[in-house]
Amino acid sequence: MMFLLTFLKIFYVLDINQPATEPKEGDTDEIKAAFVKRGEDELLCRSHILNALSDCRFDSYSSIKSPLEIWNALEHKYSNEKQGTNKFLTMKYFEFAMRDGVSIMDQVQ
Repeated sequence: MMFLLTFLKIFYVLDINQPATEPKEGDTDEIKAAFVKRGEDELLCRSHILNALSDCRFDSYSSIKSPLEIWNALEHKYSNEKQGTNKFLTMKYFEFAMRDGVSIMDQVQ
């Protein structure tokens, strides 16, 4: 997903170091146009993220308006899931012991 958003040049809206600031009255037209473009890019980014989700995940996250909030929620959810998987695999690795008289392929599976 990150690759697609980077390719579309809209991943910058997920960067917390580049917050969107509302233009003031005395700002130039260029700053105002950049603010409008960022708003459009946020909508596009949100749409692409939601489009990549399954139906049940879409229903859960479609109420969130900010693409950054959706991204952070998904990142948190799946990083925790990956940590659990890694702990399980590590535990299985340390519990593995070779037995005599049994073929290696039978022990691995």
